[in-house]
Amino acid sequence: MEDSTLRSPLPSRNPLQPVLDLLQGGSPDAICRTYGITREELEKSLEAYQTSRRQLVFAQEVSGGKAGRNEPCPCGSGKKYKKCCLPKHEEARQNLPRDQVRELEDRTKTREKLEEDVKKGFDLLFFQDFGRAQRLARRLLESYPEDDRLHDILVTSSFAAGDYDDAFTACRQRWQVALEERDFFQEKGYHKREGSAPGQLVHFYPPSTWLEKFWIAQRARAYREIFPAVAGSSLAAVAKELTLANDAQRFPARQQDGYQIRRQGLASVLERLEREGPGAIPYLLPLTYSFSWASLFVPDLLRAYGTDESIKLLAELSMFRLPYFAQKCLTNLESFGEQAVPIIDRILHENPAFDELKGGLIKVLGNIPVPGSVAILERLVDHENIYVVKWVAEALERLDGPQSQPHLLRARERLASLDRVAGLFPELVGNINT
Repeated sequence: MEDSTLRSPLPSRNPLQPVLDLLQGGSPDAICRTYGITREELEKSLEAYQTSRRQLVFAQEVSGGKAGRNEPCPCGSGKKYKKCCLPKHEEARQNLPRDQVRELEDRTKTREKLEEDVKKGFDLLFFQDFGRAQRLARRLLESYPEDDRLHDILVTSSFAAGDYDDAFTACRQRWQVALEERDFFQEKGYHKREGSAPGQLVHFYPPSTWLEKFWIAQRARAYREIFPAVAGSSLAAVAKELTLANDAQRFPARQQDGYQIRRQGLASVLERLEREGPGAIPYLLPLTYSFSWASLFVPDLLRAYGTDESIKLLAELSMFRLPYFAQKCLTNLESFGEQAVPIIDRILHENPAFDELKGGLIKVLGNIPVPGSVAILERLVDHENIYVVKWVAEALERLDGPQSQPHLLRARERLASLDRVAGLFPELVGNINT
């Protein structure tokens, strides 16, 4: 467990959190491991965030912002305001007509109020007040129907209530919107929904974020049928005790200490669930649909059960890509060694629409040096997705054996030919129409 990367889990993560961690001095490599993203994805998110912040700061400062000359520039560049955006803002203030300044003032106030409301919504999720969070999001969506953060709050509330069908429908719809917006922007240079609703504040998540949530919703619906819960089972109450780990007043510690203290405090509950064996799975899986301290116990329990069914669940749950939870799944999966390889192969074959969530599984193969791993990676060298090919190359490099070398060379050749189209998959992050 890495002290520098384990945060206090929230029920739902803002997709910009990796960027915020980076701006606070976090290690890029550690951040990528924590959030299950690539360096390229992190850099694109940082660039989009800084562009968005510059636009926002421009509006705020032109309309009477309060950044000090010697303070860090609010755009996030790391420079002092006077050495960064201040000269441009002073020039703009002098040249803009008064009516445009008033318009910027009104838009800034509207944005600030929206940001406060969105923060309130995520705070309500953190304190598990899902009903109020849901009502707030629905009210705000009447004015901001395309704000993905509000849809995220609704989806998280649906997971908490066990409304997996509603979550599935919402995630699929928002994923399709994100793909459409990305493709439209690449072709036109502006957002489709910005053009259809001028003056609106819009915050889109990247397609990969909604794909992750879509996968969680799809699995939640499937697990409901595969692992049906028995009404009145005592195991439901035992599993629910794990949610005590989410009580910040009872367990205020964070990071590594926070996890160990929670584990010690709930040791008797964890021992009972381990003794119960796979029969506890139907009551553990719902804990994994949102990011929480309680969810972090599930991968170790699945490892303790030691069945092929548990291995398959670890592989599928790793694709949730929830911070740290996904890494725990992969670490436990890797511990099964050669036993895990055919199961990983099966998961890699299934659900091709979710291939971009399988990077962790491919990397695990690079840490299991058996012929089966090499055979799977050889097949994936020809994958159409450049990111999959990159993950394959990284895995083959770690295997570093005579059997893997020819496939590694071919993977590198494919990457060289695909580099020219790497820009065809930019992430769609940040605010528009500022």
